[in-house]
Amino acid sequence: MTVGSMRAVTLMKHGNPNTLRMTECAEPELLPNEVLIKVRAVGVNFTDVLARQGLNPEAPHPPCILGHETAGDVVAVGSEVTAFRAGQRVLAYHLGGGYAERIAVPATQVFALPDSIPYQSAVLIPLNYGTAYVALYRTGPVEPGMRVFIHAAAGGVGMAAVDLARRAGLEVVAAASTHFKRARLVAEGVRFVVPAKRMRVHKVSNRLFGGPAFDIVLDSVGGRSIPDGLRSLRPGGRVVSLGVADLSRRGLLGALGFLLGAPRFTYLHLLTQSRGLYGVNLRRLMEDADLVREIIETLVGWAAAGEIRPEPGRVMSLAEAAEAHRILESRGNVGKIVLRT
Repeated sequence: MTVGSMRAVTLMKHGNPNTLRMTECAEPELLPNEVLIKVRAVGVNFTDVLARQGLNPEAPHPPCILGHETAGDVVAVGSEVTAFRAGQRVLAYHLGGGYAERIAVPATQVFALPDSIPYQSAVLIPLNYGTAYVALYRTGPVEPGMRVFIHAAAGGVGMAAVDLARRAGLEVVAAASTHFKRARLVAEGVRFVVPAKRMRVHKVSNRLFGGPAFDIVLDSVGGRSIPDGLRSLRPGGRVVSLGVADLSRRGLLGALGFLLGAPRFTYLHLLTQSRGLYGVNLRRLMEDADLVREIIETLVGWAAAGEIRPEPGRVMSLAEAAEAHRILESRGNVGKIVLRT
């Protein structure tokens, strides 16, 4: 059924943030297996920036509505849905459609949200905390006292990784680009915080610990930072690649050059050094509905129990989506940017 009209931020074409426009459109039709949600909060992610720029090949083609995670209240449920009811607080993940006042999501991608978790905190869980959780807990051992280096640690995924590392009892070394961001990380209890500009992880490891000393390197930068991270690992350690943030600064031709010039590895390189390289693409993992449910339910449980503290870095209105993209693209954010409707 079609319920009525709603406001949404539509990506009109690939380009700068001005290509995001507030529009009025029809509410989504509710299919039998779906839940219609009144959106209270939606997360803004770097994948949204890449999609807007035309650098995310997995994104829908414009005109489209971006936004991968929402929290809000159930408006209605499809005829096949029995797990949810109207008025219930929920959290959802999806491939798009979040920058809107309403969204219809398959019930398998919707989760009950405890009253103790604010909407604006809940939207950090699927992508930011989900990515950090997989990077730390699903790529190898995590034991108290292990040492982790986190690139872009003041970003949305970075802050989530800091929080999860704290919960696991890991020693954190974090990189951030500005004094303000580094001060925020210190306030979060990170003992070692280093400037990101022209930083080399293996040199940081040598300076702080006398040689290769990291068990885990979380890398969201890409390119030449990957072999640098491998050089900083102790035997048995791993670099986990979470993305290629450098792509967004280069434009389409620059991105092509970046990819063509990316370092190449052979398995012998990793074998002889007893080091690992792991890639995490949460969208691919989300194709396994059972795995995603396990991850999100675990994180929601930890948040409800106070074991992790998902808090947005900045909350803006839905109408400010373009400005949110400018802030994220310029690396001006500390933590996650959330839009409220």
